[in-house]
Amino acid sequence: MNGDLSTTSDGLRKRLDEAEVLLAVVLQLRKDLNEEDIPLPAVGEGAFEHLRAAVLQRLDSWQRTSSPALSRAINRVDLTERMVDQALERGGLAELAGSMVLRCLLKVLLRKRFAGSA
Repeated sequence: MNGDLSTTSDGLRKRLDEAEVLLAVVLQLRKDLNEEDIPLPAVGEGAFEHLRAAVLQRLDSWQRTSSPALSRAINRVDLTERMVDQALERGGLAELAGSMVLRCLLKVLLRKRFAGSA
């Protein structure tokens, strides 16, 4: 996976315009972050930012309370240390939240691809 993945790239984010993909990403985020209350946003242009905001809220809370949930979530989403460092350098927790959303989107798309339905 490319360590230079940026949440400003629109190509990958465009797949969130598909209801099936969006739902699968939300379910993946809920699983990886162990947060069942991540909301399902409306399909469309703002879906990525809604998901990023929901993830950012959790990351911010975990960071403030020094919760081990933050490092556990990074591991479960499967971000490398380099990816985390680059995201934090580019835009702090907001960029990290976006990277987590995109990584979960990649997981969903890879699963669909290997299942023959991408």
